[in-house]
Amino acid sequence: MKTVFKPGKLVGRMSAPASKSDTHRRMICAAMTHGQTELQGYMESEDVRATAKCLETLGAFFSVSGDVMTVRGHAGKPDLFPVFDCGESGSTLRFSVPLALSLCGKGIFRMHGRLGQRPMDVYRDLFVPRGVQWHMGEGADGAAELTVAGWLEPGKYSVPGFVSSQFISGLLFSLPLLRDASVLEVIPPIESIGYIRMTLRSLEQSGIQVQQQDQYTWLIPGGQHYNAVSERLEGDWSQAAVVLCADAQGSEVTVDGLQDDSMQGDREVLNCLEKMGASVIRSDTGVSVRKGKMQGIVMDMSNTPDIAPMLALVCQHAEGESRLTGCGRLRAKECDRLRGTVQILNTLGGCAREDGDSIVIRGVEKLRGGCRIDTQNDHRMVMLASIAALVCEKGIETENVEALNKSWPGYLDTYRALGGIAE
Repeated sequence: MKTVFKPGKLVGRMSAPASKSDTHRRMICAAMTHGQTELQGYMESEDVRATAKCLETLGAFFSVSGDVMTVRGHAGKPDLFPVFDCGESGSTLRFSVPLALSLCGKGIFRMHGRLGQRPMDVYRDLFVPRGVQWHMGEGADGAAELTVAGWLEPGKYSVPGFVSSQFISGLLFSLPLLRDASVLEVIPPIESIGYIRMTLRSLEQSGIQVQQQDQYTWLIPGGQHYNAVSERLEGDWSQAAVVLCADAQGSEVTVDGLQDDSMQGDREVLNCLEKMGASVIRSDTGVSVRKGKMQGIVMDMSNTPDIAPMLALVCQHAEGESRLTGCGRLRAKECDRLRGTVQILNTLGGCAREDGDSIVIRGVEKLRGGCRIDTQNDHRMVMLASIAALVCEKGIETENVEALNKSWPGYLDTYRALGGIAE
């Protein structure tokens, strides 16, 4: 669908949508119980729907009423020939593979879009030497398919930390289900450590014991059982960062429902904007940002890659040069987001370039707009276009805004309610 975003300003108050990262984790913990769990504040999206489908394949049951998701744990039996449709969700795929090996001993994992191109070698290199059969191929419709057969066995697992924290989380969810204890060692450097901590906290709240032996090594007793724990889902710092970065460029929106003590790495957006010269305003219920004299800065994005495109846009209006380092993982998302961000900024009249795994931005006074940009069917690129349009001289035409359904289906409604123009 073609959409034109026009210059303007977002003003008002909004509630942060439920954290996609927290939702994935709470759904998995709830699905591993033999009880019933209610997750309040739930927001439907394609990624979390994919996780629900995969967990139903493992025997769980999900229902939604309003913003409450009810989960009945996997007292039922997994499918005899389990097929897991992971959509385009990397979290769903990487969390589901070790769960399937621990509960079913096999599985076929279907992948759509660019998901089949995202790295899975970490699991292959761990599981194949332990006797798991592994085959990456294509289904009859051309979609990528991973077929695995074998059982996840207790033992010591040494995992590189620089590829994706999702592999570590997948093992943390699964190893407690095995008959004996295991040791999980993560080899530095580690990216997105905050998401590992999110997983550990979810496990702790569900009654799972994980004993830390040193900074990046955990002893995980076997034979454990998940407890059903109903609660409210966290607000999403990654989605809130979109609006907070708009604030740093002149909008005036307060975002409610965010936890200041969240383990989500993307809450770092506030520190980044403060370092650039913006002011952060906190209250008991909400947070907002006000534009200041913005200066270029060097920022390491290796633990917060999802907010890099929005911060690059803010840097485009800062004085001097900015460098966002550690952006390499952006290349393996729904599109090559590193390249896509640079292309969008330059198409709008900015000054950005790739430098290895870094984005280098030279500040400009104004972005022109008045053009059509390719969002490459990536929800983050659609959001980038919508916020960039607010500070352009002319509007921006885009296609495929339906990509927003992957993570925030109600984004355009929120954008318009705050005064954004999307026609």
